[in-house]
This record gives sequence, structure tokens and C-alpha cells, in this order.
Amino acid sequence: MKLVTALLLGCLATPALAQDSGWDFRTTLYLWFPGMSATVDTPEGTVSSDLSPTDALSNLDMGFMGSVGAQNGNVILWGDLLYTDLGASEDTPHGMLWDQVRIEQKLTAVTGYALYDIAREPDVQFGLGAGFRYFNLSADTVLTGGSQPRVENSLSDSWWVPVLAAQFYKPIDDHWFVDGLIDWGMAGSDTETWQGYAGVGYRFNETWSTQIGYRYMNFSQTFEGRAIDTDLSGILAGVTISF
Repeated sequence: MKLVTALLLGCLATPALAQDSGWDFRTTLYLWFPGMSATVDTPEGTVSSDLSPTDALSNLDMGFMGSVGAQNGNVILWGDLLYTDLGASEDTPHGMLWDQVRIEQKLTAVTGYALYDIAREPDVQFGLGAGFRYFNLSADTVLTGGSQPRVENSLSDSWWVPVLAAQFYKPIDDHWFVDGLIDWGMAGSDTETWQGYAGVGYRFNETWSTQIGYRYMNFSQTFEGRAIDTDLSGILAGVTISF
């Protein structure tokens, strides 16, 4: 997390480095208010909750999102930092002894790729490669109401997942472009993640551009003998500086 933050600040602070090194850099700050669908195993049974993208803004206690990219010839490096603090409440499944469950997740996800651009057209990118995704997750579940006393459970863990990735960029004209990425990774039978993004952007000049699209991320993990599965999805909008 500190590394990606330092890269973001460094890219903003040192545009002269790009001119001298042969590398082209870009830094993106974006807003993503994803809906959340989470399923968590607890000693009292499996509980789940859903948070729509519309409700995400009011339930977002804190968030930070940003990415950095660099290209030199056919070599593309890319990193992304996502931090969210989301919570959602639902009625419990039929037959449980509590009326309501609340699931709160504090998630840090750091992703990094090294890609090789195989596109033959000079203005098009199609990068294939591999990298990693690091997760730090704190998940709290609270069961309330019904005939039983309030019950709280907490899970907390950090883990790494190797991923395979593909990235695409194609200009439509002098200003408009489309871009996207997809990745998938697995570390054992209980640990998996994948994400996808597709969007359209507008380039104001060689330095500034903006984009809007749709992003989806899933991760599943088992720790302390309990499984958790989470889907995050929604509209993403960002501003990019290139140098």
C-alpha cells in the first residue's frame, strides 16, 4: 500500500523523469462506488448481504482509488490501489434465530502487472502478462434481533494471489478512445480472484484525459476455517494525467 501511494506521488511530482528516461507515465485518480454482494461463514451459519451501487455512496465510510502506469517500447507496467470501507444490512435467512445481519468490510487491494504489448498498430495497445494482487481484509458480521442475544464475529487476514492479465487500449479518433483490462488468479482451491473493466475515454490534450466505465471484482478466500466470497461491481469514473 505504501509502495503504490509513493508511486502515485512520485509520478505527479517528477514529470521531467519521463522525458529523460524514455518511459511514458500516466497516473489516474478515480471514483468507484461499487455494489457489494458478500457471503461469510460464521459459527451460526452462512450469512449474506447485498448493497446496491446506489446505496454504496451512503454506506461508504472511507475510500481511496488510484492507479499508475508506465510504458517503454513494448513493456507496460501497471499498478492499482483500492481501499474501501463498506457495510450492508439484510434480513437473515429463514430459520435463523436472529432477524438481521450486518456485514462490514474494510478492504485494501493492491494490484501490479508486467505486460508485453503485442499490438502491431502504433497507437493501439494489447498487453499480455502476469502479476499479483495483495488483499488485506477485515470482515465483521453482527446478528441482532430475534430470540437470541446479539452475536458478533470478526475475520481478518492478508494474502497474495498471482494473476494473469490482459490490457487493451484503442483510439477512436483524435480525442475519443476505448480501453479495458481483465485478470484472473488462483492460489490453492480456496483462494481465487478476478476482475474486469471496460470503458470509454476522452483525451483533452496530450496531458489530460477522462474516462468512464464499468468495473467488476471478485475474491474468495478461506481463513480460520471459514469462507468468504465478495463481489464488487459498479460505474467507475476517473481523471488521468500523462507525461
